[in-house]
Amino acid sequence: MLQKKLTQIFKNLFPVFLVAIFAFLVNYHYGFIGLMPMDNTVLYNGGYRILNGYIPFTDYWLVTGPLLDYLNAIFFYLLGTSWKTFIIHSSIFNALLGIASYFLFTELGLSKKFSTFYSILISLLFYPVVGTPFVDHHSTFFMLIAFYFFIFSVNKKNSFFILFVPIFFCFSFLSKQTPAAYGLLTMSILVIFNCFLNKERFKSICYYIFLGTTISILFLILFLFSTKINLTNFIEQYIIYAGSIGEYRFLNYEFKIIDIIKNYKFVNFFILMLIFIVFLNCKNFTAKKNDILIIFATLSLSCLLIFHQFLTLNQNFVFFLIPFLCAISHSFFVKSYNNKIITGFLIIMCLAAVFKYHIRFNEERKFNELSNVDISKAINAEVLSKQLKGLKWITYRYPNDPNQEIQNLKEIIEILKKDKSKKMLITDYQFLPAIIGIYDYSPNQWHHPTVSFPLKENIYFKNYKKFFVNNIKKNEIEFIFETIEKNETITELILSSNCIKKERLKNMLMKIKLIKNCKDFS
Repeated sequence: MLQKKLTQIFKNLFPVFLVAIFAFLVNYHYGFIGLMPMDNTVLYNGGYRILNGYIPFTDYWLVTGPLLDYLNAIFFYLLGTSWKTFIIHSSIFNALLGIASYFLFTELGLSKKFSTFYSILISLLFYPVVGTPFVDHHSTFFMLIAFYFFIFSVNKKNSFFILFVPIFFCFSFLSKQTPAAYGLLTMSILVIFNCFLNKERFKSICYYIFLGTTISILFLILFLFSTKINLTNFIEQYIIYAGSIGEYRFLNYEFKIIDIIKNYKFVNFFILMLIFIVFLNCKNFTAKKNDILIIFATLSLSCLLIFHQFLTLNQNFVFFLIPFLCAISHSFFVKSYNNKIITGFLIIMCLAAVFKYHIRFNEERKFNELSNVDISKAINAEVLSKQLKGLKWITYRYPNDPNQEIQNLKEIIEILKKDKSKKMLITDYQFLPAIIGIYDYSPNQWHHPTVSFPLKENIYFKNYKKFFVNNIKKNEIEFIFETIEKNETITELILSSNCIKKERLKNMLMKIKLIKNCKDFS
């Protein structure tokens, strides 16, 4: 009897382990292949900063979520500061999404075999496209889990699962404002529809939404209090200024239907399939109302992610929606029609699309701007630091000569190690402070002008400049070092020309002396 129970447990858990192991290993593999200096390393430095006691929004200007800095710090604290630990972080989250997807698909009626199949495909196209922890991916991960709990609640007719929706939206928002904000607005509408369609559960839905929201607010207060994040700075940087960037993009967004059709043709195909299923189910609306609500939730999730992708201006990362939408379509076709020809066609379409984007984004590393780069020229980054052991170093900046880039960075490291002055380091290679064992005192987490921090023509520039100058004064900074090849520096976008004196030390290193008797420092 016991042996039968153990056998059954093994059969139930084996697909979960299979999905988890595949999802972890596939991201772990691609996370070590090439990098984009700023985007792939900024959170590495974020975790290192937190470990050294520095506070987001107070010690550095931040327009993306602080949660990832603290998550990275936890991983670095437990496993050591290294690229390996960094990739373990993102690989675990990729595995968690695969597991969650597996349970969602089995709940919707797919067999274990197909649930495993689709979950593996999702994990192939979710985190591996970037490899490293990334704010958009973490925010999307938490939002997906919130939608999964909503679908669980509707399908099981159990309001308890609604409790977790606000909580995961809180995590999503603390990772990045969008797509969390779009998702929260969409989910609010879906919850209202849920209450309207299932009036017998109206009170329980409202109760668990209220309870989940209360827990989320308490967590947010506890998070801000325990991390000593300044609430005024948090609101100014993370909500007001970052919100103004989103507002500007939204107001200037040019909707082009042809671009959506062309860029997301496979996603659109499966969206049309789900719309077709809704149309068929409308004939028996009363009996199928929850199925229709689940499909609407799926369609809403897909559309808001595409909308976010267009506004965020990053490389595409939403193609994991293809196996997700195919799985949802498959589950409803099996439930209602059980047509093997249709489901077979869906699977072939899904496999073809996943293979295409796997090659483009995983093998060719398009997200990291390496699609036209010969990745075989990559070298082991351990020659730069043991922290980077296993990383195959190649970037879009030195695609034909990664050794030269490494040599330039070695020279920079040597200069910064020898320099004993109070200095600030502004660099796209944000693992440098951890490698050297210094704190960079950089006023920004990200160094994208107009996006990461305001420039002179922006109404928030005066506040930012005050923040910049106060950081210099507080930390008694004498020099600013920038790893930059061109002559225009980040510093001179902020400070007046009579406040600085530039000196090029190396091909990739500029030294800037601060002249503190100028008006900016008065």
